[in-house]
Amino acid sequence: AARAAVTERAEELNLPQENLLTPDTVRRLCWEPPAEADAAGVDEALRQLGARDWQRRQTVPLLVEALAATP
Repeated sequence: AARAAVTERAEELNLPQENLLTPDTVRRLCWEPPAEADAAGVDEALRQLGARDWQRRQTVPLLVEALAATP
């Protein structure tokens, strides 16, 4: 769900998916999600993984939703 959401957003922005957020970053976030998978927790996790401010602004809401949908 996370990868699909990031890919869709990248297409909307007319960017390669890996420029918006690398597949490795998405994978690491999903494998080890923050204890609090809310916007602040996901934003901080992405920051620690090296995502830039603009990347986090574009993807945090999508990833929060994807993490909430994961059983």
